[in-house]
Amino acid sequence: MKNIFKIFFVSALFLGILAGCGANKSNQNTSKSASKNEKVVVYSNAVSNGRGDFLKKEAEKKGFKIEIVDLGGNDLFNRLIAEKDAPVADVTFGMNQMMFSTLKKKDMLATYTPKWIDKVDKKLVDKDAKFSPLSEARVFMIYNSDKIKKNKAVKEWKDLYTNNDLKGKYLVPANLGGATSNAVVFSQLLNFKDKSGKMGISNEGWKNIDKFFKNGTVLTEGQTEASELANGDVDYAYTFLSNVPAIEDKLGVKLGVVNPPYGVPQTVEQVGILKKKHVSVSTKKFVDWLGTAEFQGKWAKKFGLSPVNRDAQSSIDPRIREIMKETTPQDIDYNFVNNHLSKWDENIELNILK
Repeated sequence: MKNIFKIFFVSALFLGILAGCGANKSNQNTSKSASKNEKVVVYSNAVSNGRGDFLKKEAEKKGFKIEIVDLGGNDLFNRLIAEKDAPVADVTFGMNQMMFSTLKKKDMLATYTPKWIDKVDKKLVDKDAKFSPLSEARVFMIYNSDKIKKNKAVKEWKDLYTNNDLKGKYLVPANLGGATSNAVVFSQLLNFKDKSGKMGISNEGWKNIDKFFKNGTVLTEGQTEASELANGDVDYAYTFLSNVPAIEDKLGVKLGVVNPPYGVPQTVEQVGILKKKHVSVSTKKFVDWLGTAEFQGKWAKKFGLSPVNRDAQSSIDPRIREIMKETTPQDIDYNFVNNHLSKWDENIELNILK
């Protein structure tokens, strides 16, 4: 009887273990299945001009179900801040390192190290793994080189508002809701840093930025920077690095690029995961895929981007390479800019763009 009891006990125990294993396996499969179907909400300021549609199609091919919210840089940043206590976005990308540093300080970002991070220059990587670099971006003044020869073009921003012949003949931002518009402004203000000045800028600096806006012109309704240049309504405009091939292809113009003696602002677009009680497997996998050489190579080739993933850099558009050689990154104290930018924007919006 004792032997029979032992056999019965061991058999029951064995069957129980099998049942438990089966249940665990079933739960694991269900979890994997659920993670595949989880929607990833993506907030970005880098999905305009067809990039969002392309991203969605490529993501779908990899099994991701994403929802994209397209906003300008500052608007995106403010939206994320407003949703801090109940974030809607799972992932955000496209903003520069300054904006992401602020989100990090506010403890809004989850810690995550993408699988492709070893393909990026360590100098660009956040030491706390709160956000990760995707591509370089530069902002600069442009002109129609078919109408203005390089030796006749202005040499820096100040030349625009100190030349009466150019009054109303160059574009200025209508507002400061985008990262490009902000770069146009802080690139100039940084030439007038003054510890004792208003918001760290000298009186001369504020007078100059006022003249810059007052003597310029904003876009007419329905027009773009490129079309204004092409039709001759303005002589100078501004844009960002990846937009150049698109402008030239669309309007059949060759753009001239102005590289001031102090250089042009260069920022690095980043990606980060929003801090939530539950960060889905799909969210992490999406970030792992977004920065891969495979996708970044396609992204660069189609939209003129300059990825920081070394394995994707062979896909950089030749025109982008040319412009990167023609322009010099400005020596910028991004901590200083990050600490003052919102105040600068507010001052300009209230007192200059009123």
